[in-house]
Amino acid sequence: MKMNLIKSKWSLLTLVAVATTLGFLSCSDKDKETVEPPVVEAVVHSINGLVVTPAEAAISGVKVVATIGDKTLEATTDAQGKFAFEDLEKAGSYTFALTANERMDASAEVVIPDDKQSHNESLIIVMDKKAVEQAVPEEAKVEHATNEEAQEAVNEVLEKENATEAAKEDLKEVTKEQVVQVKEEVKVEAKTEVPAEDAEAAVTVEVAIPAQTVMYVKDEAGKVVEAPKDLAITIAPVANVASAEDNTASSPAAAPAVATVVCGPDGLHFATPIELTVANPMGDESFEGAALYYLNPKTNKWEKETAEVKLTDAGYKTQVTHFSAYSVKLPEITPSVTTSSEKLNVTGVDNTNGSKTLTNVEIPYSIKQGVETSDIKSACSGQGLSDVCYRMIKNIVANRIGTTTVSSESKTYKTGMNLLVGQGIRIVSATQAMTNYSWNFKVTTPGGVKTVNVTAKKYGAASIQIQGFNRDHTGGSN
Repeated sequence: MKMNLIKSKWSLLTLVAVATTLGFLSCSDKDKETVEPPVVEAVVHSINGLVVTPAEAAISGVKVVATIGDKTLEATTDAQGKFAFEDLEKAGSYTFALTANERMDASAEVVIPDDKQSHNESLIIVMDKKAVEQAVPEEAKVEHATNEEAQEAVNEVLEKENATEAAKEDLKEVTKEQVVQVKEEVKVEAKTEVPAEDAEAAVTVEVAIPAQTVMYVKDEAGKVVEAPKDLAITIAPVANVASAEDNTASSPAAAPAVATVVCGPDGLHFATPIELTVANPMGDESFEGAALYYLNPKTNKWEKETAEVKLTDAGYKTQVTHFSAYSVKLPEITPSVTTSSEKLNVTGVDNTNGSKTLTNVEIPYSIKQGVETSDIKSACSGQGLSDVCYRMIKNIVANRIGTTTVSSESKTYKTGMNLLVGQGIRIVSATQAMTNYSWNFKVTTPGGVKTVNVTAKKYGAASIQIQGFNRDHTGGSN
């Protein structure tokens, strides 16, 4: 944004780290001179991004494609996983598509309002590992030579006590191309991605398809279609799955998760339930109240499943009847959420006793990015809990709100102003918004239930208001 500042022409300017706002003040009746606001010649925007793994490691070389209307912009992340789109003149909805080797595709959206204000948006995008894939070999499949033979086999399975009501309706009439039946058990497993120091707390997620299970595929309209000839089972533990719930929501559906997993192929159904197991690396310690949630693709909301989650020696065990995104959540540990702000340390610019004009004045400042948590390790050890328990809780919190680390980032407020001798800029206010979380994790141990309180501050938009002044008058008031 380019602005001209001459003597007796002043305004109130507001910078928001996420949104930069220009607003105007007029002089009070006590001022000796007529004060007019400077002319805004252009309003420009910028979008800054950081791309990381669930283990919070930067990902370089990510191709980033941003689209607004019929315009497309491209960038590539640097060694620090950062990218930026500068000098954006157009407001509206920017959609992002991200691709990288060995990573699942990711997407994001930033909406810049058309309010004649400048905006500097920032976002953090987590890219998960690609799914673990295991083909179902031909020798593991039951061969049905005719449609009649296939229907007979299906009817036999549907007579079982645990056959689903949906399957009984879906499989009244089938062809041999529409069903796949396995002779032997098929297992696929994958581990959650965590920092190297938290390797002991990595969670193994497994799906097990029992022998004689009948599988079939339904399209988006709910119609049974031909099953793929080369059926491959995929499983992908992910840090988070975008849903319609707001990140600050405190409903059970927005609760932290022991693990979230995307199973595929999407639309694959089972005539009888299969097992989904989320391992418990904490040994004889475990979380209370685990429940299974399913991401409804029609509503994009997490919904609680009726299937019970049982804690066994193998971990949290439950059953599913189709492939989708599932999450073993802790609905009894939903956070309390509040908002607040803290002051920023910012200094204005004083040229009242200078010897020359200061051109294109810039104001340096710093903000915090990320999440600042309480001492989780001490909270766990104080309750006599294991180091693995601490690392599990830390990773759960990171997956819930994005990270557990915070950094200080240097910024520059480019005012675009020229300060003549006798002029200056003072800081009216400088704050950064925060979202505050508090959880009470309930951990079951041989000695009883222990409660671990965890708090976190997630840093958001920073705002700075500046006001011009000179030796002759105050520059006006609200």
